[in-house]
Amino acid sequence: MADDLHLNPLTGHDEFDGLIAAFSELRDAAETELARQRIWERFGTEGAVFISDMASFSSTSRKVGVCHFLKLIHRARQIIAPLVAKNNGLLLKCDADNCYAFFKNTDDAIRASFDINAELFRHNDEFSLSEQIYLSVGIDYGRVLLVGDMEFFGDPVNTASKLGEDLAIRAETLVTKRAIEHSALKIPETAERMVARISDIEIKYVRLPMTEIDRSELE
Repeated sequence: MADDLHLNPLTGHDEFDGLIAAFSELRDAAETELARQRIWERFGTEGAVFISDMASFSSTSRKVGVCHFLKLIHRARQIIAPLVAKNNGLLLKCDADNCYAFFKNTDDAIRASFDINAELFRHNDEFSLSEQIYLSVGIDYGRVLLVGDMEFFGDPVNTASKLGEDLAIRAETLVTKRAIEHSALKIPETAERMVARISDIEIKYVRLPMTEIDRSELE
């Protein structure tokens, strides 16, 4: 797969489905391994996985109704999409209140998360409390199967999802230790280094509230 994210072919979902279908039928160990290698050679790449979640989705929907929250989701997506692109990312999809993006490097993913939350804060000043939007973000780094401009699969996707949806609070970015190892940012000593265990998976990560990072480093 091409190294330049924006030069990657944005087709191939049918090809991917076909390869997975063929893989599922194999029983011979050698053939299975060859098929596995073929899938990774065709769709495998390395980079940062970004998954965002809108804070208080369930509780707010119950209080004000799902139509109100769908309006907020629409507004959030209008902010998220251009800022992901501005920071060299590929927004793959938005599903309900979650957005999924891929970046070639960790710093672009962190920069996007901070830019998005900063823009949301600016917009929030114009609205009442019930209209305000806050995101939590999880970021991991590693090998994934990137299927065109629609989907990705892999351990970093699972980890980023758990961070963004289960552990991060509003306006907070949680970045795994292995993603930080691919970052040029200087993480403050005051930033919390945490360890969580979810579904028998141990995740080492750093909490990055917007106030923790000198934003001049992100320019």
